[in-house]
Amino acid sequence: MKKKLKESGRAPGVLVLLASYNGKGYIEEQIESIFAQQNVDVSIVISDDCSRDGTYEHLYEKYRSNSRISFRRSEEPSGSAGANFRSLYREIDSAGYDFVALSDQDDIWAPDKLVNSIACLESGDFHGYSCAVTAFWNDGRETLLKQSGRMRELDYLFEGAGQGCTFVVSRRFFERVQQFCRIFHAESEALHYHDWLIYAFARITGVKWYFDQRSFIRYRQHGGNEIGARGGASAMLRRLSLIRNGWYARQIHAAVEIARLSHDNSGLFSTFCKLYHRRKSVIRRVALGMFLLRHGRRKMVDRMVLAFAAAMQWI
Repeated sequence: MKKKLKESGRAPGVLVLLASYNGKGYIEEQIESIFAQQNVDVSIVISDDCSRDGTYEHLYEKYRSNSRISFRRSEEPSGSAGANFRSLYREIDSAGYDFVALSDQDDIWAPDKLVNSIACLESGDFHGYSCAVTAFWNDGRETLLKQSGRMRELDYLFEGAGQGCTFVVSRRFFERVQQFCRIFHAESEALHYHDWLIYAFARITGVKWYFDQRSFIRYRQHGGNEIGARGGASAMLRRLSLIRNGWYARQIHAAVEIARLSHDNSGLFSTFCKLYHRRKSVIRRVALGMFLLRHGRRKMVDRMVLAFAAAMQWI
C-alpha cells in the first residue's frame, strides 16, 4: 500500500470473514459489535457450516436486506471451523477492500478493534496482526490471554499467532494466501487450524507480523468452544495427549510441507528437516530435542514440552 489510509482521508474498507455453526445463541451480538466498528467501512461474509439450530435461517431473515452482509452455506458439513474458513479463503472476492479480518461467531468486539489493528499494521511494513483477548465466562470470571511476540525463526512450524478471531491482514497478503490455498488444496487442508496456516505462510514468505499485547475482544467461553481459554496443568496435559497420539506430529508435517511448497530454503529450515526425517535413534532424540529447545515455539515452557516430546519419540 503506497499511501497509508490515515493519510488518504477515507475510511479503510474491511471484509470480515465469519464462520458459523450452531451459533444462534450468540452470533447476533457478535455481528452487531462488528457493525459498531468505528472509522472503518466494514462488510461481513458469513459461511454457515450446515447449522442444525436455525442459525442460517435466523440470520438470513434478519439481515437479508443489509447490503453490508452476505451469506454462503455449505452443501455438506466441512467438519471443523478451520475447514469452513479455508473454503472462504478459496472462494470469496476481497477486491475493493483494504484489509481482511477473521471472526468467531460468539465473541464481542470492542468498537475500536479494527481501527487499532489497522493503525498497528500501518505503523510499519506489517501485513499480519493478532492481539490478546479477554476470555470471559457466564459466571463473571475474566482473564487476559496474551501470546508471546518474541518470534523464533521456525516458530511457525509449531504454532500459530494466537487466536484467529483477532487476525487482521492486508488484502494484498490475503490474496497470496488465497492463491496458495487454491493451488495447493490438499496441502492447505492438512493443517487443521486456518489461522496457523495464515501465520505460517506469512513467516515463510517474509511478511512482517504484529503482535499486540492489548485486548480488543471479549472471548466467550462455553461448552461449544473448539479451542477456548485452556490454561495451566489441564492445557499442558491436553497438549501432551495430542502429541502422544500423533496428531501434533501430523500438523508439524503439514507446516513443513507448506514451507517446502512456498520455497523456504533457509539453512535452519533445512537443518530441521534433516533432523525431523532422520531415522529414529538416541542420537535423533537428543539432537532434535536440543534443536527444538532453541528454535521451537515462542515461549520457553512450550519449547521444553517439544524437547520432551522429541526425547520420547512422539514427534
